[in-house]
Amino acid sequence: MFFLKDLPTREMITGYAQTHAVVDVQKTNDALQMLRQASLLIRRLERYFASHGLSQTQFLVLMILHRDKTKTSHLAAEISAKMDVSKPVLSTALKTMQNRGLISYSGKTGDARAKPLQISDSGRDLLLKLLPEYFEILQSG
Repeated sequence: MFFLKDLPTREMITGYAQTHAVVDVQKTNDALQMLRQASLLIRRLERYFASHGLSQTQFLVLMILHRDKTKTSHLAAEISAKMDVSKPVLSTALKTMQNRGLISYSGKTGDARAKPLQISDSGRDLLLKLLPEYFEILQSG
């Protein structure tokens, strides 16, 4: 997340460009603006998910489990490969989601990473409830 609220002015960036040949004023300004907008969007999404008792990670797990219609279950390792989160963060999210009844595990193995998991009916219902406003937030810029 990009936490800089007070972005440098073009004049400030130009000052850096005078002492650092690699600085392209326009590209730097554009990148900083994009980072700021992305940060605001992420914060808005996080507030939205939190208002429904979810983290961004948990929401994305539901999306991954729901969107792939070719599979009835996924392994945690498969989900991890599709997300940019550490395994401990994903493991914590999955435990919380299981406790809330949003996902369920099937099969009996000693290794949680090797147990197939799927979205539950209540997880699917929650996801489908969230999607309209989720897409509105994404499209609002």
